[in-house]
Amino acid sequence: QIALWNLVQFANALVPLFPDTKPLQACIDAYTQRFNAACREMMACKIGIQDSGDTVAELADELPELLQLAETDMTIFYRRLAAVPLSPSGAEMSSDEWQRVLLLLEDAWYQPQAVGDEVRAALQRWLRQYRAVLAERRITDEARQLVMDRTNPKFVLRNYLAQLAIDRAEQGDVSLILELQQLLKFPYDEQPGKEHLAAKRPEWARQRAGCSMLSCSS
Repeated sequence: QIALWNLVQFANALVPLFPDTKPLQACIDAYTQRFNAACREMMACKIGIQDSGDTVAELADELPELLQLAETDMTIFYRRLAAVPLSPSGAEMSSDEWQRVLLLLEDAWYQPQAVGDEVRAALQRWLRQYRAVLAERRITDEARQLVMDRTNPKFVLRNYLAQLAIDRAEQGDVSLILELQQLLKFPYDEQPGKEHLAAKRPEWARQRAGCSMLSCSS
């Protein structure tokens, strides 16, 4: 929406140069169509399905809304979802198997012990639908993880890491800046030994300025 607003303002500035504004409107319309199509494709790939049809789009769009029911680290969740076993074997998963799946995803929640049964049940319902779509398209766990891991980064520039790097740099130590710079050249790779840089925001950073409270310009 912000990009669209900017383009509209740019088009308005060009109006005096055009005897007919239809070409400008056509550009705006083309942008909207191409952006929406690319967004649908990207969201489908985030759940490992290279198909942006209506069923998949609805499934992909529902997940972020579902994850807002509990405080969730989205980056960790999508990477964990890529690794959970959901292979469409045709057999229904047992209650114990579903519990193991949910347990693998729990690390993405900031307070797993506070997540109630209603949220867990909603996530399990979504996972059942997801597994059914995977089965219908005969998408294996291996193929799904390949698509998801090249769409969902493992490493992002978390606010608290950026603030720590700034704090150290102000003391004359730029090592963390250099480490993060190198790390983020390959955000989709596993990078063994760097797992601590993919961790959730620590509790001390929850209310600290620069870690959780940022302006757009920050």
